[in-house]
Amino acid sequence: MTDHKPLVVLHDHLDGGVRPATLVELATAAGVALPRDDAAGLAEWLTIRAGMTFEEAFSRFDLVVAATQTAPALRRIAREAVEDLTDDGVIHAELRFAPLNHVADGLSPDEVMAAVHAGIDDAGPGCDARLIVCAMRHLPESVSCEAAELAVRWMGGRVVGLDLAGGEIGHPAADHRRAFSIAADAGLARTVHAGEMDGVHQVRSALAHCRPDRIGHGWRLIDECEVVDGRIVSLGPTAATVRDAGIPLEICLTSNECLGTDVADHPVRLLFDAGFRITLNPDDRAITTTTARRELERAASVHGFTDVELGACAARAAQAAFLPDEQRDALVARVSAGWPVRPARLVHLAQRARWERARGQGSYLPEEWDRDGFIHLSALHQLLTPANRFYRGRDDLVALVLDAHLLGAAVVWERGSDTVERFPHLYAALTPDAVLGEYELPAGPDGGFLLPGPLVQAVRSPLGG
Repeated sequence: MTDHKPLVVLHDHLDGGVRPATLVELATAAGVALPRDDAAGLAEWLTIRAGMTFEEAFSRFDLVVAATQTAPALRRIAREAVEDLTDDGVIHAELRFAPLNHVADGLSPDEVMAAVHAGIDDAGPGCDARLIVCAMRHLPESVSCEAAELAVRWMGGRVVGLDLAGGEIGHPAADHRRAFSIAADAGLARTVHAGEMDGVHQVRSALAHCRPDRIGHGWRLIDECEVVDGRIVSLGPTAATVRDAGIPLEICLTSNECLGTDVADHPVRLLFDAGFRITLNPDDRAITTTTARRELERAASVHGFTDVELGACAARAAQAAFLPDEQRDALVARVSAGWPVRPARLVHLAQRARWERARGQGSYLPEEWDRDGFIHLSALHQLLTPANRFYRGRDDLVALVLDAHLLGAAVVWERGSDTVERFPHLYAALTPDAVLGEYELPAGPDGGFLLPGPLVQAVRSPLGG
């Protein structure tokens, strides 16, 4: 299903992906006591499992950090991380770590950064690896500011962002607002772990005080959504803000399972169908024993994600990458070319009266035709973006489900306005024979849209893609 298709990883911790055999060697050389002295035994011990306390789970990171306090150790784990990601088919990865955790034996923060950069360089071509500097929630804001200043000093090359990581409970993002102001003022991108191990209020705090470009995890947004018959039917205020602003969620299924949320119970499908911008990530490859590709495969096997939807998650990860515009455009194009899957059914939002008039005439062109020269279409996963951006509050819309095969070569996938995302554009009039069904798209009390069940069923029915 996903074999050989290019992947983009936005959420992967350097210290959570160290090979167990490497950790045995590094810990032994550093004189750090190991709970198991062989690679297989250590791999078993490293794996976080549901039911562990937060402190027990994070003791795995403590061991890795203790064994990686030298430049050669850091250089090695950075090189091996990129090699492992490359072998998994990842073409762009944003590795995150807390450099200030690695200065206990005398390295300066800048020496830590230099060692990790050297390790990435050692890995050679294949995966374009970038770095996100982590500030830690449980440490004082002064330490977070030091991390932010370090990230700003190194930005412009491999360092692309600032993150806030660590235990959420009792440590709100508001406590680190100054560090994120430093990053924002310098033009450095920002992401925040929020809504992972604590409630939606942590996402709200992150939005208010850190102004993140992405949210790490964020799945607890479901707590303020109303779910009926397996679908989100209304969004709470924080969830609506994240969805409508298009803030990507860095979803990590296996990692969340290790901390107690079974993959089958994860709301990734609910959030995806409600229009959230979902990306799929490994988080901690060694400590949760997963890979980037396995995360997509689990979304498919457990939640029924199709190749079209997995390709959408991969493309949206590329679109959310912390890269300069030209590099991001090139990454999006590369991912899109590597996922040559197109939905069998597309959707067009029409004004009901105009469509009804045209239907009897045998040919339909919307008002936008004279301006754009094509008819705007969407794959199902894209539909809510233009609906909520351009038609919010409207009650005169009908969603037309179209047979993409009957539209043929007249459909061209092109970059949308003010986004790097590719949308299907129809360079021809729409004829009724290509319309498989018409469905109401009612606005909710806040004027926003969610996908009605009958529309989803029509698109996803056999051969619907």
